[in-house]
Amino acid sequence: MKEALSFIEQHYSEDISIEDISSFCGLNRSYFSKVFRDTMGESPQGFLLHYRMARAAQLLTESRLPISTISTMVSYPNQLHFSRAFKNVYGISPRDYRAKHFAL
Repeated sequence: MKEALSFIEQHYSEDISIEDISSFCGLNRSYFSKVFRDTMGESPQGFLLHYRMARAAQLLTESRLPISTISTMVSYPNQLHFSRAFKNVYGISPRDYRAKHFAL
């Protein structure tokens, strides 16, 4: 799992798939998914989504970068898709999240 987490940490901003992560770890995709879920308590897809959204939340609170730029930085070239995914995780839009939590 250390290899998988390291890979995610280094490549979350790219268009990576679970196949990419499992290949990097030298494991079959379905076996990797089972081991990942058993170890981490959630699916690799769910973990990757939450990791990306956590990075986005950090960028929203610690920078003045436009939301569209942050969206691209966390591998969501479509800002609408990013906003929907962010709202599904945090319950509010990226704009509202920034307004509520901006640290600068």
